Amino acid sequence: MALKSTGVCLSLPWLEGMAQDRTERPKQRFFAGYFAYGVPMPSNDASDRMEHGWFPLGEGKDYVPPQMHQSIMPLRDKITFLSGLSHPSMRRTSAHKGADYFLTGANILKTYDKQSVSIDQHLAQQLGRDTRFQSLVMSSMGGVNRPYRSSTLSFDRSGRPIPAQNKPAEIFRRMFGEVTQSEENALASRGSIIDEVLNEAQDLNQRLGANDRRKMDEYLSSVREVERMTERSKRWQNTPKPDINRDGMALDANLTSPQEYLTVMYDLMALAFQTDSTRVATFQTACEEAGQTDRFPSAIGLAHSSHKLSHEKKNYSDVAKYITFLNEMHSNFIKKLDSIQEDDGTLLDNTLCFYGCATSKTHQATNYPIILSGGKNMGFQHGSHLHYEDNIPLSNLFLTIANQLASPTTSFSDSTSDITEVLA
Repeated sequence: MALKSTGVCLSLPWLEGMAQDRTERPKQRFFAGYFAYGVPMPSNDASDRMEHGWFPLGEGKDYVPPQMHQSIMPLRDKITFLSGLSHPSMRRTSAHKGADYFLTGANILKTYDKQSVSIDQHLAQQLGRDTRFQSLVMSSMGGVNRPYRSSTLSFDRSGRPIPAQNKPAEIFRRMFGEVTQSEENALASRGSIIDEVLNEAQDLNQRLGANDRRKMDEYLSSVREVERMTERSKRWQNTPKPDINRDGMALDANLTSPQEYLTVMYDLMALAFQTDSTRVATFQTACEEAGQTDRFPSAIGLAHSSHKLSHEKKNYSDVAKYITFLNEMHSNFIKKLDSIQEDDGTLLDNTLCFYGCATSKTHQATNYPIILSGGKNMGFQHGSHLHYEDNIPLSNLFLTIANQLASPTTSFSDSTSDITEVLA
């Protein structure tokens, strides 16, 4: 519901009197998060199993969570742990390729040409139709980096990486700041340039051979995607942005202060959902490559890089402390979503959150550590640890998510069936 006056449209907060208005289905959101390098996995009979392990002990609703998950346990009934799932075609890959295929399930073991759309972008095609931004793509490193060391989780319909944003102040400005005159001029000129490029390319395409025509078609598809995004931006130009007070937000935080930086990035995603600026978001907390994100363990006083910590095979104390820190950052985000009242539930009830990594112990590309949370009003149920045999592809979960949040589909990537245990 909104108030409209003098050309301004402002979203109202949720009010109890609105509870009887059922003309609109609750807005559905999707978040996907990723952390790098895997998790500590002491054996089940090890003395430090519950102190340092990642996976819960036991299955079903009676599972026992290790210490590193205590921060999210107040929401136990709104989360599900999943184990055993992975992308079959990538089980023999170098573990550092994880972010490249985590949300796509594509078989890029030997060639990147087979990269495909990520689940967030598949959902964004439908969920993002009515929002200013079709999706919000974020990572701590930003950009796309390079194949097999991706710094983005999101890939478009043609398998092209979508550059991630990583500067809090700029993300805030884009979502809630004024559009500058230079941006308006750039948008207008971009449209003119695209028209010229399409006209010339289509004329050239008629004179090409079959192989070159295929390459040109791929190029034209890219240009048309830019054209679609440009037209979308133009349609939103005259719609006022939400008025958000930036006081108290550490928008100047950077990678040298990991805790403040991760906190503000998560807060920005919560704001994006709350203001309906977007309904789809991804966040890669760190890139699996040397750099400032590799120094995040310094936030809790650890001297080693996250990469070096992940190779520990005996004393899991330090790596467990670091993963606990990351879990707490994610937990704070989930709790924030659950604290925001919306319709007859919370923002978390209207947001499905998928969080994890594409490697487990010592970079092994199997048995991904995954937490699924929220989405009560979208048909999801929680409170369990669900373990699957290694012949079940993670894409089965993506298929289930796609069928709950978007138009029905028969497959996603290498899926074989739905995973119904996560549904109410």
